[in-house]
Amino acid sequence: MSVDQVHPLSGLTQRLRSVEASATRLTTLRDRLNSELATKEAEAADLTDRMAKLVKVGELFRALMDQLVTKQVRTVEAVVTEGLSTIFHDLDLGFEADLSTKYNKVSVDFLFRQGSKDDPLAIRGKPLDAFGGGPSAVADLILRMLAVLRLKKKPLLLLDETLASVSDEYVDATGHFLKQLSESMGLDVLLVTHKHTFLDHADKSYRCSEVTTEDGSRHLELRSA
Repeated sequence: MSVDQVHPLSGLTQRLRSVEASATRLTTLRDRLNSELATKEAEAADLTDRMAKLVKVGELFRALMDQLVTKQVRTVEAVVTEGLSTIFHDLDLGFEADLSTKYNKVSVDFLFRQGSKDDPLAIRGKPLDAFGGGPSAVADLILRMLAVLRLKKKPLLLLDETLASVSDEYVDATGHFLKQLSESMGLDVLLVTHKHTFLDHADKSYRCSEVTTEDGSRHLELRSA
């Protein structure tokens, strides 16, 4: 065999060995990628399963929260309705809440009702629009007292002429109810008012007056009433 014939065969052998090495590397890479793919697929399946469980848990929590909100709203309805019926005994007023869902959250609209729930002729409307300032002021006061209690804030509520819109004929009943509610909730109420009938239900009362001194200066003076 001549030298020229040996060289081409040697070159083919080297190329073959190079191809075999490349094939081995590609096979190893393929096996590694398949293993990684199987791992990622298993992780994806696990995450999908966990996401499905989290969605169900979220739906459960949302349902429980909706039930809790609904229960609390119905409790508020009962308390405010009791206040309205106690004070405005001749108006047959009730406090209602319309619950709906907006943006995946419970939305509440407060309404007044005059008449029983079963009465098709009962009037329902926005507090101020349909029933004036007196009942609205009382409902607003009760809601604020409940909010202070719920948020566990300092047990003191300051009211500056909050009940000014309550008609004189209902002031006595309003003062009596306010005192009872304050005592039952353990909440002190400081009421600034021009309606003297409220003083009959106050544990402590003060009269504020403007005093002018000899030099012409003026200041406010508090005296026990």
